[in-house]
Amino acid sequence: MDEKTKGVLLRCARVYISTKNWEKAVREYEPLYREFPEDPLIIEPFAKANFELGNKLLSKDLYEKVMRIYNDKGDPVKSARVKADIDRMFGI
Repeated sequence: MDEKTKGVLLRCARVYISTKNWEKAVREYEPLYREFPEDPLIIEPFAKANFELGNKLLSKDLYEKVMRIYNDKGDPVKSARVKADIDRMFGI
């Protein structure tokens, strides 16, 4: 995927997230996630959209992946924020 396509998909996906159009957001984030499976800026909103659609197991897996990525990058603040979100959203 070239940068122009990535940018267009990201802009569309962010609009769908901001307008709470979860189905369209998931549709836009899916190819981005396939192409960039280690990008937390793609994975986290993809997880949120899936959560809102009721795809709780997938959402939890995605949030946990984001937390691991931030841990691996040595960013404990972001990792802790995602952990707090997981605890709040999934009652852990």
